[in-house]
Amino acid sequence: MWLGKLFKKKQKSYNTDGKYKLLIIDDEAELIHKNLGINDVRAEVILTKCLESFESSDRVHVAMEKVVDICTHTNEIVFATLMMAKVIEKNDSHERIHNLLKNMFGRG
Repeated sequence: MWLGKLFKKKQKSYNTDGKYKLLIIDDEAELIHKNLGINDVRAEVILTKCLESFESSDRVHVAMEKVVDICTHTNEIVFATLMMAKVIEKNDSHERIHNLLKNMFGRG
């Protein structure tokens, strides 16, 4: 019995003592990063990190971990998640078009 406890893997759990709230800074803004109070330069930094992380990672969760590491608050994490979803969507659509063309011209 004690041997099982010795090798028991510690379970990861979520932070339960923090409160994470989305804060809308500008209700009237047309762009999501402006709604979240993220300036253009910072939004560009986050988007660039999303692109770099997606290209350099084998798995989406690894890429997201890299992106979240540079975020400083909940609004940036939400924005980064939305941008990563767009990066994945764009990549998937490019792959579908590539496969369609490859199948149309018999190059498989």
